Amino acid sequence: MNRSLAGLGAAVLAAPMVIFLITTNVDGWDPIWVAPDLHFYVVSATTLLSAAVATGLMLCVRSVRTTRTVLLALGFLALALIFATHGLSTPGFIRGVKEERYAVIISAGLSEFVCAAFIFLSVLPRGSLAARVVDAVRGPLVGAAFVAVAGYVYVAMAEPQWLEVIPINSSWDLALALSTVAMLTFAGWRYWRAWRLTGFPSQFAMVAALAFLAQAQVSMFYGTLWHASWWLYHGLLLTAFLTLIAGWAVEAARAHSLLLFSRAIALRDELDRVSLADPDSLEALELAMEAKDQYTHEHMGRVAEYAGAIARELHLDAETIEVVEVAGRIHDIGKIVVPDSVLMKPGRLTDSEFAQMRDHSSRGEHIAKSSKVLAGVATVIRSHHERYGGHGYPDGITNEQIPLAARIIAVADTFDALTSPRVYRAERDAEAAFAEIQRVSGTQLDPRCVSAFRACLEREGTLAARAQAA
Repeated sequence: MNRSLAGLGAAVLAAPMVIFLITTNVDGWDPIWVAPDLHFYVVSATTLLSAAVATGLMLCVRSVRTTRTVLLALGFLALALIFATHGLSTPGFIRGVKEERYAVIISAGLSEFVCAAFIFLSVLPRGSLAARVVDAVRGPLVGAAFVAVAGYVYVAMAEPQWLEVIPINSSWDLALALSTVAMLTFAGWRYWRAWRLTGFPSQFAMVAALAFLAQAQVSMFYGTLWHASWWLYHGLLLTAFLTLIAGWAVEAARAHSLLLFSRAIALRDELDRVSLADPDSLEALELAMEAKDQYTHEHMGRVAEYAGAIARELHLDAETIEVVEVAGRIHDIGKIVVPDSVLMKPGRLTDSEFAQMRDHSSRGEHIAKSSKVLAGVATVIRSHHERYGGHGYPDGITNEQIPLAARIIAVADTFDALTSPRVYRAERDAEAAFAEIQRVSGTQLDPRCVSAFRACLEREGTLAARAQAA
């Protein structure tokens, strides 16, 4: 994303606050518009959209119902239910509802606060004490939240006078507004980092939605009733959910799934925690890929093993061997951005689909560079599909231009791909696979690395063992 585009996006997201400041500080720029009917319909539309988002989260990512997605869905559902009481309590609109201003006044701010709290809990860094506690009590927490929200809806509709125990004053308003904005800002920052990592439209839509929700909170508390500064928050809530749904629609059209949406923050967490000195942290990073594709996770582990063996056979230094093994373990990490419909397609890929598949090597480089620990293997990840004789991707470099570690991984990657079952073909036995590797030695693969791999496998009896197993 270039700086001019980033600046434009920031300006659009900040525009509502600029408008609010102008309308509240320039005489005559905050006109009044008393329209209870419109208020009811706008609030109703907002609650329906929020409920739709919550439902979409639970249905579209049902196969990855992690604590994160459950809490995120619960936040939007809570906003829908609590904000609904704000609309239903519009004075004089619905007969039979006790017309108490407390329900109208309190429900608006409370709906965003509760929503922000659950969204905040959903983006706590994995592995932190708070995240572990939330994960441990997820069941009781969700149950208690449903009871509390349902109880509030009943009280707001049937016994609104009971809400008088909740204070209404400037100090309370300030505390509620600041805490809500702070939680939404933290969540927005977390989704921003995830978007910079993966580039998913759904992630950016969430960033935009959270920015609009945070600004809506300011307009809600500090706008003047029935004036433009007050109506602004209603428009921002609608805009937030329309933006989120639009972003998800783009993601669904591109990837035919919303599963990717739930994985980006998890990947960002594991990158933040990774340490070469801690093998478990690399394993966790691989498991973040396993959630998308079990084959890819297992494949990367085997490639790392083969690549390390080749590096030792070539008598490389310890530092280079470490680079080879680490790069081997995550060389396909860029596949997290490849739609499942492409990655696991049983038939021949179209030109467009193949372009998406090819992008995984450059995207993998970008992901590795986002981690200080893994930045040293980024170039290797980028180049592992380059061909020794040229015509590889993404850069078409040849021979010694390709990093030695990438040439080693290319041999290991090819061997494991040939000897593993894929959705589009059966596996080959070890001898047949190595015959194919020998055939492309010098054109696709580095002959020196191929010879080292053959020597390594023959000495350890791997070829014979695999041939016998086949």
